[in-house]
Amino acid sequence: MKEMKKIIIFIAILCVLSVRASGQDSLTVVLRANPGKESIQLRWAVDKPYQWQKSLKFGYTIERYTLKRNGKLLDEKEKIVLTPNPIVTAPLHEWEQIAQKNNYAAILAQALYGETFEVTGIQSNDIMSIVNQSEEREQRHAFALTAADLCFDCACLAGWGYEDKNVVKGEYYLYRVIPVGEGVENWNIQYGFAYTGIDDYRNLPKTVGLSAEFGDRVVKLQWNTSLFDRIFCAWQIEKSEDNNLFEPIGLPVTPWDEKATETMIIDSLAENGKTYYYRVRGISIFGETGQASDVVSGRGTEALKSNPVITKSLINQEGIVEITWEFDEAAQHLIQSFELHRSDTGSGTFLPVKTDIPVNERFLAYDGTLKSSNYFIIAAKPAHGDKPVQSFPVLVMPVDSFPPATPVQLTAQTDTLGRVFLKWTANTESDLLGYKLYRGHVKGEELIPVTNNTVLVNQYIDTVDLKNLNTHVYYALKAIDTHYNQSSFSKIIEVEKPLKIKPSQPVFDSYKVESEGIFLSWINSPGSEVSHHTLYRATTDSMKYRPVMEFRQDSITTFLDKNVENGIAYSYVITAQSRWGVESDPSPALQATASPSDKPIVIKQFKSISDKENKQIKLTWKTVNSQKIKSWKIYRAENDEPISLWQDLPVGTTTTEDTNLLRTGHSYHYMIHAIMVDGGNSQPEKISVIY
Repeated sequence: MKEMKKIIIFIAILCVLSVRASGQDSLTVVLRANPGKESIQLRWAVDKPYQWQKSLKFGYTIERYTLKRNGKLLDEKEKIVLTPNPIVTAPLHEWEQIAQKNNYAAILAQALYGETFEVTGIQSNDIMSIVNQSEEREQRHAFALTAADLCFDCACLAGWGYEDKNVVKGEYYLYRVIPVGEGVENWNIQYGFAYTGIDDYRNLPKTVGLSAEFGDRVVKLQWNTSLFDRIFCAWQIEKSEDNNLFEPIGLPVTPWDEKATETMIIDSLAENGKTYYYRVRGISIFGETGQASDVVSGRGTEALKSNPVITKSLINQEGIVEITWEFDEAAQHLIQSFELHRSDTGSGTFLPVKTDIPVNERFLAYDGTLKSSNYFIIAAKPAHGDKPVQSFPVLVMPVDSFPPATPVQLTAQTDTLGRVFLKWTANTESDLLGYKLYRGHVKGEELIPVTNNTVLVNQYIDTVDLKNLNTHVYYALKAIDTHYNQSSFSKIIEVEKPLKIKPSQPVFDSYKVESEGIFLSWINSPGSEVSHHTLYRATTDSMKYRPVMEFRQDSITTFLDKNVENGIAYSYVITAQSRWGVESDPSPALQATASPSDKPIVIKQFKSISDKENKQIKLTWKTVNSQKIKSWKIYRAENDEPISLWQDLPVGTTTTEDTNLLRTGHSYHYMIHAIMVDGGNSQPEKISVIY
């Protein structure tokens, strides 16, 4: 591991030194090494078309550094310049003789030295000529590198390849390819590097995944190219007629789509019925071929081009389907049988319902189960296993006078916006078209359709008016099939509306001033939609009404208001509220004055002190005729809360502290009265404090 880190550091240093930053142009050299049994082949290329064209005037120097020997990293790296004279592209006259025998050499020579370079087979109209000119550099680059990949000798002739034969087993080398030539110092150059040794030699792998699909004088071959795309740059297809002698067909195939996992080609067959054998070999960028794939074989078969044509289809009086069709007798020898297929829809999946129909038959009777809609096709099954050819589908519909089942479990829920959410159990008939929903506003009246359209699913959202006077709506529905047969009505359901209309006003019918308070009696608002009544009270001098009590039972129509002060005049109103939060107008106001007090006065100077340091309110008072007092009762309230009993203190007490959780800015109200020895109450005293 330490040795590998040292090698990586050495390569990184060379990479840094290889970058020259004196100009704006850049050049990247990509180097690949191929360790053989006794030599190491090097291939390099400039991977961008513009850089490649500019680099054609350069040569290349190859440096080799011996980094490792017999498993040990060398302390001193041994440097050798393998090409004292830089490798350059061979002049045109050296290409002429080899180009006559080697197609790849001819392509390379044309790409390097040709005045023009166009892909044959493209029409030379004006627009295409402009496109070809703009893409000529890319075409030259692509074809030159492809030809060099498929022929290592041609790559060497072009100055892009070298074979290092002076190598030793057990040694590992770092190769560096350096562009040289006039003007090279003005380029930002990234040299090519490769690290290997002949101990890394491996046999090229076997191509996998070859499959063949034979047709009419044609075969489609397909195999996996992504698995070895870093090893092979092209694949050679080989063909045989005896599974012994295989010969290449056409030029090697180069996958152009880098994202595709497989490559496919089409090959023509000389004749049908004869067995052909195929295999594939991968070709590396050094022109070496890998092991042959497994052999695939097959024979072409004459294509079945005639389709059955259904000429007549009907249902007889016994309910049996009768189908007649035509088929070309000249193609009858290409099929082994006919089949009858059925589907619920014309574009659905057709499944066979009758098979092995003799090839000379043109009529059949089908007595299987039918649905409301039945689509049939006649399929001709080829004798050689191809996909069946089919007729166009025909529709056969039996007479249907049976209505769907009555819908069940119709339910409804409402909200305060007047929406009614209706649901029911879906029918299961295969020919169901949908549902018709009906509504009524008065119990017992004739229901009318909610919508003119058929409801296609088993739910619907209706909207009702919340401001009209009816308190309920009524719903029912029918199921309808594709033949427009209708079921009977479902069970009618009653739905209460969330009314927005105010309930009727309650009315006071009497009152009575008693010693304990003011006794009130009223008549509640009628209607089942009322949820509760609320009693409000105000003093006649302020007329600021505050709630006194809620009454949630219809049977309560009276109330004794004990929390009144003697001699004070009060005004009362009462309202009704519906279950949907709509409050009625208040009743006509009722005014009454609490009776004057005959209770003794025993309290004077009832005072309060806010002590924020100790977080308390201190209450003090003085007494009169204390010998007649039995005990003290003190009441407390916070802000607008109802006042309630807080403390029960013995006679003789003249002070107390409120240490409850006091909140700054809140109002606290206190009332004190004495329980007399004779059992009566004294005149109360009140005080309010803002803490």
